[in-house]
Formats: sequence, structure tokens, C-alpha cells
Amino acid sequence: MPEPPHEDNVNETVVAEWKADTTPFDRVRTVMKRTYTPHLAPEIAERAETTPTTARKHLRTLAENGFVDTVPAGGDTIQYKRSNESLVLEQAHDLLEEIDRDTLTSRIAAMRAEIRDYRNEFDADSPEDAAVHADTIDPEVLREWQTTRRNLTIAKAALALGEAEDTVQMTEAL
Repeated sequence: MPEPPHEDNVNETVVAEWKADTTPFDRVRTVMKRTYTPHLAPEIAERAETTPTTARKHLRTLAENGFVDTVPAGGDTIQYKRSNESLVLEQAHDLLEEIDRDTLTSRIAAMRAEIRDYRNEFDADSPEDAAVHADTIDPEVLREWQTTRRNLTIAKAALALGEAEDTVQMTEAL
């Protein structure tokens, strides 16, 4: 039986191409797009195929621009993670690219109605409140409620982002 191809060689080739085709800043930013828990600069540097010093420099820039958050880790040590604000903004922007505003507005109304139904059914303001006060409740129903609430928040942010972009464009046209 022939041996399977060496995945390490394939991975090394892909990493080498990524490194050749991108700047250290681009690689650090790419790594941070998927970093939701705090990590030290050397860990990020390793994943971004750069040095810890270079990673720190770019992480400071990304933090200044609001793309990452800094998290104190004791002493002078700082960890970095993707900022919630940049994640929400990216999700809102992606939603605006996928769905027209009329459809988005309709979906927002539908999600508000769904949340209202959950509140009425469980006589609770939130899934957390329902979980605390209900004798028995299906965990899947709680997850669905939480997901709908999260999706509503993102959809409202997308609508607000679209309106803000329109305002900026109108201001620039003047």
C-alpha cells in the first residue's frame, strides 16, 4: 500500500507561500481575526510566522485602531484578543452585503416578535431569567432564544451601520 502524502510538506508549502505573499502586519491581523481568547505576543507571532517584537508592534497598532483588545496578564505582561466591537462591526458589514435593508428590516421585526413570544411563554425577560425561574425548560429552547437575541443585536447593528454609511456618503456629496 502506498504511503499517504506528507501533510507536513503540504503545510510547509502553504505557510511558505502565505509568508511570501503577505506582510507581517497582514499575517498578525489574519491571526487576530480568529483569536477570541487572550494570547501572548510570542504565541501570536508563532502563528503569524513573525518575531515576537514585530508581532507586538503590529498588535499595538491593531489595539490603537480598536481591532484587538489588550488584557493584562500580570506584571508588565499583556495578552491580546479580537475586540468584540470589531467582530460585531465585521458581522454587521457582512450581513449588509448579503441582505438588502428591506429584508433586514423584516427579519428584525420577525426576531422581535419571536423574542416577545419567548418572554410571554416563559414569563421572563431573558433566557437567563427563564432558566433561573422555570421548573423545567428545554436547554435547546434557551439556546434558540439566546441565538435569536444575538442575531437581533447584530441585525440592528447592521441596519445602523448602513444608515451611518448613508449619512457619511450624503455628507461627502455636499
